Amino acid sequence: MGGPSAEHEVSLATGKSVLDNLNENKYQPVVVKLSKNNHWFLDGRVADIKKALKSCDIIFNALHGTFGEDGRVQALMEYYGARYTGSGITASALAMDKLRSREIFKLAGFCVPKTLKIKKDENCQARLNLFITKITKLPVVVKPCSNGSSVGVKIISVKNSLAKAVDETFKLDKKVLVEEFIKGREITCGVLDNFNGQETAALPVTEIIPVKGHKFFNYDAKYKTGHCQEITPAQIDEATRDKVQEIAVRAHQLLGCRGYSRTDMMLRNDNVYVLETNTLPGLTSHSLIPQAAKASGLTFGQLLDKIIENSLV
Repeated sequence: MGGPSAEHEVSLATGKSVLDNLNENKYQPVVVKLSKNNHWFLDGRVADIKKALKSCDIIFNALHGTFGEDGRVQALMEYYGARYTGSGITASALAMDKLRSREIFKLAGFCVPKTLKIKKDENCQARLNLFITKITKLPVVVKPCSNGSSVGVKIISVKNSLAKAVDETFKLDKKVLVEEFIKGREITCGVLDNFNGQETAALPVTEIIPVKGHKFFNYDAKYKTGHCQEITPAQIDEATRDKVQEIAVRAHQLLGCRGYSRTDMMLRNDNVYVLETNTLPGLTSHSLIPQAAKASGLTFGQLLDKIIENSLV
């Protein structure tokens, strides 16, 4: 838990939540923390990477964001022969790169937002102007290409604010996405491997309704109590529910995810737009996967059992 990403505090919260909900009759937990400057600690003491990763039978990966969710720590764990929960190197890297995963989703026939990728130090003004006049129109969404928890995501409605928003986002990532704003209902659907007699099964769909002035499910809306309504199961018709669940399962399979994942989508009219797949969705008291698991009859502890069992296969 922890790590060098902008999601350090969220990762610590997930780690604590996992520790609090593990069945103490089945597991003897060892705490491995990474500081923001990438120092490793084993049960509170400084440790080298190899000792930390070889200290237990399986690593429960609660590292969100950069390093923990993009394939890098997965590569380290595989190098040292450590078993771990969640997706492997390739699936993690693909899912973390929102543009790459979106290209895969588009090839699979999913609806995705129109998207422009900009690299740092690239003269992009002409491309930005073309994008917001010929490809789509304002408002647009500006976000880091590889980040989670909606860190750095902005909705821009005024042309004069766009360049500044892009520059600010470059502080978080070397690549920035500017994408079509999909006005509609925000939904998300988690999946679990080897659940309900299926190789990969969809959990109940959740609708997210931001409140308290939030335009979308941003960082504050996700992690501050009372800043959004999360309705599980979502109040959508049966055909839409089935379509959303099918997309979540297929996204998981297309990227090669393992164990569990959560795919975020938007509903606009009769279309389902896929935004991204999270390979290590949050497991805090406010998180969506535990809520969906509960709605399908799993306690938090049973959800953790299932994630661990899937990773020991």
